[in-house]
Amino acid sequence: MPTNHRTVQRAGLAVIAIGLVAGAAIYFTAGADDPTDDLARQREMRQVERLGGTATVQTVRFDLWLGSLWHGQRLGATLAVLGLLVGGACWKVGELMGEEDLPD
Repeated sequence: MPTNHRTVQRAGLAVIAIGLVAGAAIYFTAGADDPTDDLARQREMRQVERLGGTATVQTVRFDLWLGSLWHGQRLGATLAVLGLLVGGACWKVGELMGEEDLPD
């Protein structure tokens, strides 16, 4: 059964809507992100730099940032952005599929 381009676009709109609703629900129901002890974080980063160098510090900071996207209010924002990206991609694919139906 061939897939109509409008079906793909509607699926994209559904993904966007679900992503935004889920993201908003999680954002407003999740507690605020835990503030970390800055002094302890600085000591830890100094120790990491002493053991592994500047590149290791940057890698650890990136890992901490990436891990923070999956907790608390940031999870809601992450889901909303992912919903927009995936839904927008579905919409674009449906648009490209519709161009095949146009006469020359």
